[in-house]
Amino acid sequence: MKRILLMGAMWLCAATASAAEAYDFPFTDPFKATVFGTPEAYKADLPALEDINRKVYGIDLFPEQDAPEVFWYHEEFQYSVVYQEKPAPLVFSIAGTGGKFDGGKMTALERAFYKAGYNVISITSPTHANFIVAASEMKIPGYLEKDAAEIYSVMQKTLAHAQGELGDKLQVTDYYLTGYSLGGAHSAFVSKLDEEQKVFNFKKVFIVNPPVSLYNSVIKLDGYVESVGTEGVKNTIDSIFARLGENVSHAERVELSDEFLYSMFVKAGVNDAELAQLIGLAFRISSTDMIFAIDVMQNWGALTYKNHTISKYESISHSFARGSQIGFLTYFERAMIPIFSEKEPGLDRAEMIDRLSLTSLAGYLMSSEKIAVVTNSDDIILTSPDLAFITKTFGDRAKIFPHGGHCGNMDEKVWVDHMLAFFAADN
Repeated sequence: MKRILLMGAMWLCAATASAAEAYDFPFTDPFKATVFGTPEAYKADLPALEDINRKVYGIDLFPEQDAPEVFWYHEEFQYSVVYQEKPAPLVFSIAGTGGKFDGGKMTALERAFYKAGYNVISITSPTHANFIVAASEMKIPGYLEKDAAEIYSVMQKTLAHAQGELGDKLQVTDYYLTGYSLGGAHSAFVSKLDEEQKVFNFKKVFIVNPPVSLYNSVIKLDGYVESVGTEGVKNTIDSIFARLGENVSHAERVELSDEFLYSMFVKAGVNDAELAQLIGLAFRISSTDMIFAIDVMQNWGALTYKNHTISKYESISHSFARGSQIGFLTYFERAMIPIFSEKEPGLDRAEMIDRLSLTSLAGYLMSSEKIAVVTNSDDIILTSPDLAFITKTFGDRAKIFPHGGHCGNMDEKVWVDHMLAFFAADN
């Protein structure tokens, strides 16, 4: 039986190696790849979300505490579980910056893993308000090692909760781990923590498009906004929508598919500089949402009025307007460094930046054969030294596709085959 399984794994790896030669992701422009993702014709053949065994649950992780009124909808921590109704491995999946358990990339992973015979528990990013309010004791996300400890605790609690809800429908044989973007970096730190605590003993860890240095990647993303300012981004958006309107008004029928939006952007002549600003704006909005949640929970008075209870009906637009001027770098400089330096005397800015980096785990990542990474040579959050670090550290456990931008090819056929082949190997 073992020989049959080994032959099957070897065949799958060989088939994937052959398929890699046919990788023909259509966007060679990294900004287009990042914004538009994988066109339908290039996507892996996956079941629809409504056709898989999937439940969404909420769990009150702090029953002794009430969420602030403005966050009444975050009283419980939400997560999703995909189950096979028979014994099967389970994959924990961690979302990227500001991402929820039910985002498009997360559900694409769920569909792929379900088809391949895995259970899945999807975890919202520690930088999302739901995690900050309902799952975090620290409520200061961004310090990767400490984020990982909270994620690790949440994994144990959601698993126990899901098994209590589903009973024999969720039977776990082995544990696997993945995460994309910031969730990819988090998965590396969670894996290292699990080596010490051995709760799951992860069999395989698959890191997707991680930032090598969170600080440097944030500089790149924030720079797309800082280069023109928030007012400049607003003008760009107004211009894009005006041009989009000119094209849409002549269409007989509008279908808001990825392909339709892409065709409209092409017709409107949206260029790389404008796409970069949209990417930067998306990151800034995510950062603002995070900082607002932190400010409320910590009662800092940076965006909101100190000691003021915000009702569920109160406008918070002024707080978000102030937050949009801040960004993650300001949060890092003015909040994270002072707070953690006070907790750990002697911790300086340079050391803090290093800790927000995969380079701080270089020895572990280099020696751990169970960990692999996938990224793209044109990933917009990476630099040439970052790619060199990935290649040197992971060796043949690194798969670098020629193009795909930042996470733009995550549901492409060859990409999905590569991921599943890595998990299947040696089983």
